[in-house]
Amino acid sequence: MCNRFCLSLMVIALAACAACDRLTSPSLRDGGPDSVAALWEQVDAGTVNYNGVAGSAPDNVFIVGDQGTILHWDGIALSPEASGTTANLRGVSVVDETLSYAVGEQGTILHRQDGAWLVDPPMSTAVLNAACAASTFAVAVGEQGTILLYRQGVWGQVANGRTDNYYAVANASDGLQVVGALGVVVHVDPGAGTIVSTVNISGYTKVLAGAVPYSSGSLLVGVDGGFFYWANGAATHKPSLPQKFLRAISVVGSTAWIVGHEGLVATGDVDSPMTLVPTPDDRWLLGVYAASVTDVWIVGRSGLIMRGPPRARGPGDGGAP
Repeated sequence: MCNRFCLSLMVIALAACAACDRLTSPSLRDGGPDSVAALWEQVDAGTVNYNGVAGSAPDNVFIVGDQGTILHWDGIALSPEASGTTANLRGVSVVDETLSYAVGEQGTILHRQDGAWLVDPPMSTAVLNAACAASTFAVAVGEQGTILLYRQGVWGQVANGRTDNYYAVANASDGLQVVGALGVVVHVDPGAGTIVSTVNISGYTKVLAGAVPYSSGSLLVGVDGGFFYWANGAATHKPSLPQKFLRAISVVGSTAWIVGHEGLVATGDVDSPMTLVPTPDDRWLLGVYAASVTDVWIVGRSGLIMRGPPRARGPGDGGAP
C-alpha cells in the first residue's frame, strides 16, 4: 500500500492507484487513473514554489520554498515550521536530526538547532542558491561568485576572483565541488577555506544546476540534458537524457533520480541509460531527495510535492491508498 502522509491545515491529495504493466517506454503525460503517473502520492500544498528538498533519513526530510516556507517530514506528518524570514528560500542541507541549513534570496542563511530555525547575520546580499553541510562545516553558494563557508562557529567569504553564478554544491571525497553558469566547476578545500581550482567543462557552455557526490567524484546535471560524472578535474558525459533543463539529482547506492523542467523525472543505474518516469503534469521540478530506493521526494513550481516512486501493483494491491 502507498505510505500516507499529511500536511497540517491542508488537504492531502492522494493519487489513484491501479494495476499497471512494468514500465518500459512510458508516455510522460499519461495521467489517467490507470497510468503509472497516477501512482505518485501528491500534496495539495498551496501555490508557492518549492525550490529544494533534502534529508538525513526517511523520517527527517525538509522542503523549502518561496516566502520563507519550510516543511518538515518526521515520518508521520509533513508540517510547516516557522523560518523567521519571508525571503524566498532556494536550497536546504540536512546534517542530522539536530542540525540543518537553508539559504535563499537577499543573502538569507538559516540554521536549525533544537527544533527551531534561527536567522544568521547576512554575509552577502547575493541570491544564495544552494547549501551543503557536514558536522564540521557548512557552505552556501550563489550569484556573483559568492561562496560562503561556515567553520569554527563563524561564516566567512571564500576569496574568489570570478563572478560566476553558482547553483549547486556537492561534498565530494576530495573537497567541495561548486557548479554553475557556463559549465563551471569550482573545487573548494573546506578545511583551508580556499579555492583549489576553477574549470569549465570543455564543450559545455550551459548552466549546471545540480550536483551530488558519487564514488570518488560528483554527478552533475544541467541545461539541455547535461549529465556528467566529474572526477580528478575532468568530466565524463553521460548521454541519453532529453534536451531539457535538468535541475537536481539525488543518488542512493548506484541508483540516480534526476528531475527537471516540464515534469521530467528520470531514474536508473548511474552507469546505464536512464528510464523516464511519468508524472501527473508539466510543472517544473526543482528538487529531489531519495531517502531510499523506494522513498523519493520531488518538489517544484506552484505547490508541487510528490512522493514515490510509482511502482507496478498486483491484482490485490490497487485501489485508493
